[in-house]
Amino acid sequence: AFGRETFGRLMAFLFVWQFVLSGPLEIASGYIGFSQYLGYIWPGMSRATVFAVAATVGILNVALLYRRITSIATITVSLWIGVLITTVAVVATGATHFNPAVAFDLPPGAFNFSLGFLMGLGAAARIGIYDYLGYYDVCYIGDEVENPGRVIPRSILISTIAVAILYIGINLSIIGVIPWREFVPAERHPESSFIVSIFMERIYGSGIATAFTLMILWTAMGSVFALLLGYSRIPYAAAKDGYFFPIFGRLHATQGFPYVSLLVLGAISILACLLSLGIVIDALIATRILVQFIGQVAGVIRLRRTRPDMPRPYR
Repeated sequence: AFGRETFGRLMAFLFVWQFVLSGPLEIASGYIGFSQYLGYIWPGMSRATVFAVAATVGILNVALLYRRITSIATITVSLWIGVLITTVAVVATGATHFNPAVAFDLPPGAFNFSLGFLMGLGAAARIGIYDYLGYYDVCYIGDEVENPGRVIPRSILISTIAVAILYIGINLSIIGVIPWREFVPAERHPESSFIVSIFMERIYGSGIATAFTLMILWTAMGSVFALLLGYSRIPYAAAKDGYFFPIFGRLHATQGFPYVSLLVLGAISILACLLSLGIVIDALIATRILVQFIGQVAGVIRLRRTRPDMPRPYR
């Protein structure tokens, strides 16, 4: 789009460079979230303990991925099943205990157009963008996908629809049971860091809530596993094509996976856990939008105008 030997090389490098930053930040948000949800079972954790837990999860994640791609399939499916069970359980529980009066308890003038409305919309969109980020994760392992021209577009469309349904369902389930006013502002209510556990506790008691918290932790593990798997392939592929530092193009001698890329991104993800969750999310989204999303939008528009007849693997 921008010229293979001119600005295109710079854009390609920046595209990969921002992933080396934003990718680990996204993964770190999962590690931090894991630690915060563990706070329901292990209350009163110090900041040092929270980091130690996050780092341990990060090391475990790298260890699970430090193997050939074909042997990862069983782990992936196992984590995915746990994620589905957890999300379906939240939606089903919320649907059977839903209270519209609680869910739609809107403050006066909530939708009046004003600076406050725009600030609130921005704050909500910031989290919304973050929550949807994984829908195109399949693109990062395109070199290892069979029939990518058919599989990747379908995967993106199915993922987007599935995430939207789950996102709406989970949010309505929780705010239809727990009044949002009890957790505003969130910084004054530490229990907002494990809101689904509180949700389950109010309906089924602390025993079920503890068991469900473990399912949430399993879900978080499934998320960061998939993210590190996908992101570790990006610097490797770019290095192979000459658009990034050559060391990232190295493969494991016997297992054939990009071990340098995996270890570097894994290490940065663990170090990022020293930051707060809010800073991690803000830095992640700002970097992703400014470098990747704006560049891609401009690139697609330019390609459509300058090379309308270029062969494309899908409509």
